[in-house]
Amino acid sequence: MIVGTAGHIDHGKSALVRALTGIDPDRLKEEKERGITIELGFAHLLLPSGTLAGIIDVPGHEKFVRTMVAGAAGIDIVMLVVAADEGVMPQTREHLDICRLLSVREGLVALTKCDKVDADWAALQEEEVRGFVRGTFLGDAPVVRVSAVTGEGLEDLVAALDGIASRVQGKDPGLFFRLPADRSFSMKGFGTVVTGTITGGTVRTGEEVQVLPGGPVARVRGLQVHGGQAEISSAGTRTAVNLQGVEKESVPRGSVLCHPRTLSPTRAADAHIEYLPLAPKPLKNRARASFHAGTSSSLAKVLLYGAAEIPPGGSGYARIDLDEEIVLMGGDRFILRGFSPLENFGYTIGGGRIVNPYPPRRKGAWRAVPEALPRLTSPEPADRVLAAIEEAGRKGLGARDAAVVAGVGLAASVTQIERLFSAGKIQGDAGGGRYWHASTVEETGKECVRALSGLHDRFPDREGFPREEVAAQLHGGADPELVSLSVSTHAETGKSGDLYFLLARKPVSVELSSPLAKTIAGKIRETGLSALSKAELADALRPGDRKEFDRTLEALVKGGGALRVKELFFDPGAIVALKEKLVSFLEKKGEITVPEFKDLAGGLSRKYVIPLLEHFDLSKVTLRIGDKRVLRKGM
Repeated sequence: MIVGTAGHIDHGKSALVRALTGIDPDRLKEEKERGITIELGFAHLLLPSGTLAGIIDVPGHEKFVRTMVAGAAGIDIVMLVVAADEGVMPQTREHLDICRLLSVREGLVALTKCDKVDADWAALQEEEVRGFVRGTFLGDAPVVRVSAVTGEGLEDLVAALDGIASRVQGKDPGLFFRLPADRSFSMKGFGTVVTGTITGGTVRTGEEVQVLPGGPVARVRGLQVHGGQAEISSAGTRTAVNLQGVEKESVPRGSVLCHPRTLSPTRAADAHIEYLPLAPKPLKNRARASFHAGTSSSLAKVLLYGAAEIPPGGSGYARIDLDEEIVLMGGDRFILRGFSPLENFGYTIGGGRIVNPYPPRRKGAWRAVPEALPRLTSPEPADRVLAAIEEAGRKGLGARDAAVVAGVGLAASVTQIERLFSAGKIQGDAGGGRYWHASTVEETGKECVRALSGLHDRFPDREGFPREEVAAQLHGGADPELVSLSVSTHAETGKSGDLYFLLARKPVSVELSSPLAKTIAGKIRETGLSALSKAELADALRPGDRKEFDRTLEALVKGGGALRVKELFFDPGAIVALKEKLVSFLEKKGEITVPEFKDLAGGLSRKYVIPLLEHFDLSKVTLRIGDKRVLRKGM
């Protein structure tokens, strides 16, 4: 469980942490000289119930709100600090809004520096604070009067924290492991150490982790939790990770540790935005802002869906295009900050929730909110997984990416996909690695029927078309597996082997015992290894119906009566006999040159020799090494 401070500069946040824990969170020389917190500070506190709480102390100065957001992103309980001698100030307001936008749901108010005021003034300030938090998530929270100097109220404060901690729901250990780095440094004899709060999953000593975006894969040399060695650390825990063979510069604040092949960075995300009421003007489409999520930040462009602007106090859906890559999951909270301060407040203008970290391209789609986006905010995991697969369209989603978009663990994603598949709401490929929404399969099937009709128009003599050729006809293309699924749902389509066709358009099959078929097959046998091309066969046989000749020749190839190598048509029996001679030669000699193969084949010209050698290469009989061939293993 993580407790985070919040509040205006010089209201006694660090002094309160020091008084509660005996640990000084201000570790920098400049912090001690100036008497203000600049960087995040860390401590821990053992509560009476036995719960060990990590404490993050954030800076209160307006210049360091970006750092405050990085610290607040992982907290479970906020300790809003208000000095009794000053009361509510601009960063008090901004920090409370940041915590609300980051979906912090539990906390209390510490009314500090009560040793500097009399009881009447403290009571007046407490009343003001209660009015300030009314209507927020701290509306019914305890307000505890304390003094870090005299120790007044510290026991009451600890007891209040313990009571809140008992009802806090922990972070999900079933999610993918993710640790947003808030600090990295080098320790002599240990190497690079990265600290942060694990927001999901579990990490163990000895495992491999990847630094994203764009960082190396490294092994976890050791773990520390609250200053003690640990073999394992889970979601919701402040953790120091000792990485082997990585420089600290490779893991700056804003990077993320995760297990390899689980998460991917993104430069765009669909989101639901809450725009603060204090904003002086509406949030316009294509507005620029500073985006903060976890410990990461980037400049961003906000592209609104279905609206030209969001009024102060309003909300809406948008695509956020990021200047820098950031690692995100569905359900992540974020903050938007402007470039000029709001009156008596700060630069924070809003925030919200990531709806889809991998949004599809939407050509000219800003006129309306995409149908699946509201369903991606559903409290039901099944609804979110289904909406994620729907959003993916023809691209489809595997269980891993569906988990990332829906904001659930891999096991939960697999379970929901199995249920949705059984209910017929999604369909999957043969290997179960990718899934499509039923509506996507249906719409793709209709387009495949149109594509097959066009192919039959262009190639009326062909018996059918491979799925790859059908996929190439679709606007934007499609996965061949999706084509197979989609075509199979339509009664007017058929399949023969690997070929798809419209039942009403399939050519009449060729009878291989017909006089023409026998004539062509006889000519091919006669030529043996001195094969003829289609044009040469036609010139030799002079068929009355050239189209019938073409169909019959294709049928002979498919039926095994002829073997096509490049543009030449060989007698299959002659090829089998040549293969046996070639294998026997290679078993004795070990290798064969082009001239040697020419002699083996009875003095054929290069017109036949080179295509035949390439045929045996493709057939996995031989392997070309320079100008020679050797026998492949297993022959």
